[in-house]
Amino acid sequence: MHIPEKSMLTVLNVSTGYQKKEVLSGISFNINRGEIVMLAGSNGSGKSTLLKTIFGMLPLWSEGKITFNGEIITGSSASELLKKGLLYIPQKNNLFEDLTVRENLQMAGLTLGKKIAKERIAKTLASFDVLGKLLNRTPMRLSGGERQLLVLAMATLHQPAMILYDEPFGGLSAHNITFISHQLKMLGREKGITLLIVEHRVRECTAIADRVIGLKLGRMFSDVAIKKGFDINSLQPIFL
Repeated sequence: MHIPEKSMLTVLNVSTGYQKKEVLSGISFNINRGEIVMLAGSNGSGKSTLLKTIFGMLPLWSEGKITFNGEIITGSSASELLKKGLLYIPQKNNLFEDLTVRENLQMAGLTLGKKIAKERIAKTLASFDVLGKLLNRTPMRLSGGERQLLVLAMATLHQPAMILYDEPFGGLSAHNITFISHQLKMLGREKGITLLIVEHRVRECTAIADRVIGLKLGRMFSDVAIKKGFDINSLQPIFL
């Protein structure tokens, strides 16, 4: 696979699994800088496994490789990837439930140093102004949308070039899905953050995505650009 100059992430012939069970086989694709890409597929298709593999949480079983911003990252640790600008938000994103929103942000910025963390928290609150009114609340007193917003705010403190996001709409109401969709679109369009999103809410995610990569039984099934007049029904074969 030729890697374009504007490529942010390239996955080449990646296979992996758990113990002796293969979950992904020969996965290859490229994501350009600033793209918002949805990873779609039925349960068990390997979507979450792929995110974990990209982030170095699972070893490659093949001769494949993964490059980020032109650099091979196969075998890199989570802390190394974070320094390079790649960030992973798992499906169960644990917040510090007994701490306030302000304290959660401070905890997320601990590795940045006090001065830089303070500056970035201020900038983040300017972007996510809703959180500014909730600084003294604990996550237990936040709505689902507000919790996801806090997760996003904590992530952007590290100024990532790309975020791997596993089910940002999980468990959210229709109102909160619209709210978080807007925030994700802002990150991509205004801040230039590249996004690879695993999501079951296909209609809502395709409203903000540039492309949909389809996985089926652990293999690449499709890679479709979303353009004007896009028919969401064209994605049905991914789930059959």
